[in-house]
Amino acid sequence: MNMMQVLAICRKEWRVAIDTPLAYVIGVAFFIATGFFFGNTLFLVNEADMRGWFGVLPLLLIFFVPAMAMRLLADEKRSGSFELLATLPVSTLSIVGGKFLALFTQLAALIGLTLLYPWTLSSLGSLDTGQVMVSYLGLLLLAAAYAAICLYASALSRYEVVAYVFGFILLLTLFLLSQVATIFPPAVQNLLLQLSPAAHYQAMLRGVLVSGDVMYLLAVTAGFLGLCWFELERRRWN
Repeated sequence: MNMMQVLAICRKEWRVAIDTPLAYVIGVAFFIATGFFFGNTLFLVNEADMRGWFGVLPLLLIFFVPAMAMRLLADEKRSGSFELLATLPVSTLSIVGGKFLALFTQLAALIGLTLLYPWTLSSLGSLDTGQVMVSYLGLLLLAAAYAAICLYASALSRYEVVAYVFGFILLLTLFLLSQVATIFPPAVQNLLLQLSPAAHYQAMLRGVLVSGDVMYLLAVTAGFLGLCWFELERRRWN
Protein backbone atom coordinates (compact mmCIF):
# COMPACT_ATOMS: atom_id res chain seq x y z
CA MET A 1 0.00 0.00 0.00
CA ASN A 2 1.34 3.39 -1.02
CA MET A 3 0.27 6.02 1.53
CA MET A 4 0.67 8.87 -0.96
CA GLN A 5 -1.76 7.12 -3.30
CA VAL A 6 -4.14 6.40 -0.41
CA LEU A 7 -4.16 10.07 0.65
CA ALA A 8 -4.60 11.24 -2.95
CA ILE A 9 -7.66 9.00 -3.42
CA CYS A 10 -9.00 10.11 -0.03
CA ARG A 11 -8.67 13.80 -0.98
CA LYS A 12 -10.36 13.14 -4.32
CA GLU A 13 -13.33 11.47 -2.60
CA TRP A 14 -13.62 14.35 -0.15
CA ARG A 15 -13.74 16.83 -3.03
CA VAL A 16 -16.46 14.79 -4.73
CA ALA A 17 -18.44 14.55 -1.48
CA ILE A 18 -18.21 18.30 -0.85
CA ASP A 19 -19.45 19.01 -4.38
CA THR A 20 -22.37 16.58 -4.06
CA PRO A 21 -25.70 17.78 -2.58
CA LEU A 22 -26.37 14.26 -1.26
CA ALA A 23 -23.51 14.61 1.23
CA TYR A 24 -25.12 17.70 2.77
CA VAL A 25 -28.55 16.05 2.83
CA ILE A 26 -27.08 13.04 4.67
CA GLY A 27 -25.20 15.29 7.10
CA VAL A 28 -28.26 17.39 7.97
CA ALA A 29 -30.48 14.29 8.25
CA PHE A 30 -27.96 12.59 10.54
CA PHE A 31 -27.69 15.63 12.81
CA ILE A 32 -31.48 16.00 12.99
CA ALA A 33 -32.00 12.28 13.70
CA THR A 34 -29.33 12.14 16.41
CA GLY A 35 -30.67 15.38 17.89
CA PHE A 36 -34.18 13.97 18.02
CA PHE A 37 -33.08 10.87 19.91
CA PHE A 38 -30.82 12.92 22.19
CA GLY A 39 -33.74 15.14 23.15
CA ASN A 40 -36.04 12.15 23.61
CA THR A 41 -33.53 10.36 25.80
CA LEU A 42 -32.79 13.47 27.86
CA PHE A 43 -36.44 14.21 28.68
CA LEU A 44 -37.34 10.55 29.31
CA VAL A 45 -34.40 9.81 31.64
CA ASN A 46 -34.25 13.34 33.07
CA GLU A 47 -30.59 13.00 34.04
CA ALA A 48 -27.15 13.68 32.53
CA ASP A 49 -26.72 10.26 30.95
CA MET A 50 -26.06 9.43 27.29
CA ARG A 51 -26.12 5.64 27.32
CA GLY A 52 -29.63 5.52 25.86
CA TRP A 53 -28.58 7.85 23.05
CA PHE A 54 -25.47 5.83 22.28
CA GLY A 55 -27.61 2.68 22.28
CA VAL A 56 -29.73 3.99 19.38
CA LEU A 57 -26.79 4.86 17.09
CA PRO A 58 -26.01 1.35 15.73
CA LEU A 59 -29.51 1.26 14.25
CA LEU A 60 -29.26 4.81 12.88
CA LEU A 61 -25.92 4.09 11.21
CA ILE A 62 -27.50 1.16 9.35
CA PHE A 63 -29.44 3.71 7.30
CA PHE A 64 -26.74 6.35 6.84
CA VAL A 65 -23.50 4.43 6.20
CA PRO A 66 -24.76 2.55 3.09
CA ALA A 67 -25.94 5.88 1.65
CA MET A 68 -22.48 7.37 2.12
CA ALA A 69 -20.66 4.30 0.77
CA MET A 70 -22.84 3.21 -2.15
CA ARG A 71 -21.22 5.55 -4.68
CA LEU A 72 -17.58 4.91 -3.83
CA LEU A 73 -16.97 1.82 -5.96
CA ALA A 74 -20.30 1.15 -7.70
CA ASP A 75 -20.16 4.47 -9.52
CA GLU A 76 -16.55 3.86 -10.59
CA LYS A 77 -17.57 0.53 -12.11
CA ARG A 78 -20.71 1.88 -13.77
CA SER A 79 -18.96 4.85 -15.38
CA GLY A 80 -15.95 2.78 -16.47
CA SER A 81 -13.49 4.92 -14.49
CA PHE A 82 -12.46 1.87 -12.45
CA GLU A 83 -11.06 0.27 -15.61
CA LEU A 84 -9.06 3.46 -16.21
CA LEU A 85 -7.90 3.47 -12.59
CA ALA A 86 -6.89 -0.19 -12.89
CA THR A 87 -4.52 0.66 -15.78
CA LEU A 88 -2.67 3.24 -13.68
CA PRO A 89 0.23 2.30 -11.39
CA VAL A 90 -2.08 2.26 -8.38
CA SER A 91 -2.43 -0.94 -6.36
CA THR A 92 -5.83 -2.34 -5.50
CA LEU A 93 -4.88 -2.13 -1.84
CA SER A 94 -4.26 1.62 -2.21
CA ILE A 95 -7.65 2.06 -3.91
CA VAL A 96 -9.42 0.22 -1.09
CA GLY A 97 -7.40 2.07 1.55
CA GLY A 98 -8.11 5.49 0.01
CA LYS A 99 -11.83 4.86 -0.40
CA PHE A 100 -12.13 3.49 3.14
CA LEU A 101 -10.15 6.37 4.66
CA ALA A 102 -12.39 8.89 2.90
CA LEU A 103 -15.56 7.17 4.10
CA PHE A 104 -14.33 6.71 7.66
CA THR A 105 -13.13 10.30 8.03
CA GLN A 106 -16.48 11.55 6.69
CA LEU A 107 -18.26 9.41 9.28
CA ALA A 108 -15.88 10.64 11.97
CA ALA A 109 -16.69 14.24 10.98
CA LEU A 110 -20.43 13.54 11.35
CA ILE A 111 -19.86 11.88 14.72
CA GLY A 112 -17.69 14.83 15.74
CA LEU A 113 -20.66 17.16 15.25
CA THR A 114 -22.53 15.25 17.95
CA LEU A 115 -19.95 16.33 20.57
CA LEU A 116 -22.32 19.26 21.00
CA TYR A 117 -24.66 16.91 22.87
CA PRO A 118 -22.35 15.87 25.76
CA TRP A 119 -21.13 19.48 25.97
CA THR A 120 -24.74 20.60 26.39
CA LEU A 121 -25.44 17.84 28.88
CA SER A 122 -22.38 18.67 30.99
CA SER A 123 -23.77 22.15 31.56
CA LEU A 124 -27.00 20.68 32.94
CA GLY A 125 -25.53 18.15 35.34
CA SER A 126 -22.62 15.93 36.32
CA LEU A 127 -21.65 13.92 33.23
CA ASP A 128 -19.61 10.70 33.39
CA THR A 129 -16.84 11.88 31.07
CA GLY A 130 -14.97 8.57 31.10
CA GLN A 131 -18.03 6.62 30.03
CA VAL A 132 -18.76 9.12 27.25
CA MET A 133 -15.18 8.97 25.94
CA VAL A 134 -15.17 5.16 25.84
CA SER A 135 -18.59 5.19 24.16
CA TYR A 136 -17.33 7.58 21.47
CA LEU A 137 -14.30 5.35 20.89
CA GLY A 138 -16.63 2.38 20.55
CA LEU A 139 -18.80 4.37 18.15
CA LEU A 140 -15.80 5.18 15.94
CA LEU A 141 -14.77 1.50 15.91
CA LEU A 142 -18.32 0.48 15.00
CA ALA A 143 -18.42 3.13 12.27
CA ALA A 144 -15.15 1.75 10.86
CA ALA A 145 -16.61 -1.77 10.76
CA TYR A 146 -19.82 -0.53 9.12
CA ALA A 147 -17.78 1.48 6.60
CA ALA A 148 -15.74 -1.59 5.59
CA ILE A 149 -18.90 -3.69 5.22
CA CYS A 150 -20.63 -1.10 3.04
CA LEU A 151 -17.52 -0.51 0.96
CA TYR A 152 -17.50 -4.23 0.21
CA ALA A 153 -21.19 -3.98 -0.74
CA SER A 154 -20.34 -1.14 -3.12
CA ALA A 155 -17.67 -3.34 -4.73
CA LEU A 156 -20.26 -6.02 -5.53
CA SER A 157 -22.43 -3.94 -7.85
CA ARG A 158 -22.31 -1.42 -10.68
CA TYR A 159 -25.42 0.39 -9.41
CA GLU A 160 -25.59 2.67 -6.39
CA VAL A 161 -29.10 1.65 -5.32
CA VAL A 162 -28.17 -2.04 -5.41
CA ALA A 163 -25.01 -1.27 -3.43
CA TYR A 164 -27.14 0.55 -0.84
CA VAL A 165 -29.50 -2.42 -0.53
CA PHE A 166 -26.59 -4.87 -0.20
CA GLY A 167 -24.96 -2.74 2.50
CA PHE A 168 -28.21 -2.21 4.36
CA ILE A 169 -29.02 -5.95 4.38
CA LEU A 170 -25.53 -6.88 5.59
CA LEU A 171 -25.62 -4.34 8.43
CA LEU A 172 -29.19 -5.19 9.41
CA THR A 173 -28.40 -8.91 9.50
CA LEU A 174 -25.40 -8.37 11.78
CA PHE A 175 -27.43 -6.01 13.97
CA LEU A 176 -30.31 -8.48 14.32
CA LEU A 177 -27.94 -11.19 15.56
CA SER A 178 -27.81 -9.44 18.93
CA GLN A 179 -31.56 -8.75 18.94
CA VAL A 180 -32.75 -12.32 18.29
CA ALA A 181 -30.06 -14.03 20.37
CA THR A 182 -32.29 -14.31 23.44
CA ILE A 183 -34.69 -16.75 21.73
CA PHE A 184 -31.94 -19.35 21.27
CA PRO A 185 -30.30 -21.72 23.78
CA PRO A 186 -27.39 -20.24 25.79
CA ALA A 187 -24.65 -21.79 23.61
CA VAL A 188 -26.15 -20.40 20.39
CA GLN A 189 -26.98 -17.12 22.12
CA ASN A 190 -23.34 -16.58 23.11
CA LEU A 191 -22.19 -17.36 19.57
CA LEU A 192 -24.61 -14.88 18.01
CA LEU A 193 -23.59 -12.16 20.46
CA GLN A 194 -19.94 -12.79 19.69
CA LEU A 195 -20.62 -12.41 15.97
CA SER A 196 -22.58 -9.17 16.28
CA PRO A 197 -20.54 -5.92 16.04
CA ALA A 198 -23.40 -4.08 17.78
CA ALA A 199 -23.14 -6.41 20.80
CA HIS A 200 -19.43 -5.63 21.22
CA TYR A 201 -20.20 -1.94 20.88
CA GLN A 202 -22.98 -2.17 23.48
CA ALA A 203 -20.49 -3.74 25.91
CA MET A 204 -18.39 -0.56 25.69
CA LEU A 205 -21.30 1.65 26.74
CA ARG A 206 -20.66 0.64 30.35
CA GLY A 207 -17.51 2.75 30.14
CA VAL A 208 -15.14 -0.23 30.31
CA LEU A 209 -12.75 -0.83 27.41
CA VAL A 210 -12.23 -4.57 26.88
CA SER A 211 -9.53 -5.60 24.41
CA GLY A 212 -11.69 -8.43 23.04
CA ASP A 213 -14.41 -6.00 21.93
CA VAL A 214 -11.87 -3.66 20.32
CA MET A 215 -10.06 -6.49 18.54
CA TYR A 216 -13.31 -7.96 17.19
CA LEU A 217 -14.45 -4.66 15.66
CA LEU A 218 -10.99 -4.16 14.14
CA ALA A 219 -11.06 -7.74 12.83
CA VAL A 220 -14.45 -7.16 11.16
CA THR A 221 -13.09 -3.99 9.57
CA ALA A 222 -9.96 -5.73 8.30
CA GLY A 223 -11.92 -8.79 7.14
CA PHE A 224 -14.39 -6.87 4.99
CA LEU A 225 -11.65 -4.64 3.59
CA GLY A 226 -9.88 -7.87 2.62
CA LEU A 227 -13.04 -9.11 0.88
CA CYS A 228 -13.33 -5.77 -0.90
CA TRP A 229 -9.71 -6.03 -2.07
CA PHE A 230 -10.31 -9.58 -3.30
CA GLU A 231 -13.43 -8.55 -5.26
CA LEU A 232 -11.65 -5.63 -6.95
CA GLU A 233 -8.54 -7.68 -7.63
CA ARG A 234 -10.65 -10.41 -9.22
CA ARG A 235 -12.36 -7.84 -11.43
CA ARG A 236 -9.03 -6.23 -12.28
CA TRP A 237 -7.57 -9.48 -13.59
CA ASN A 238 -10.76 -10.45 -15.41
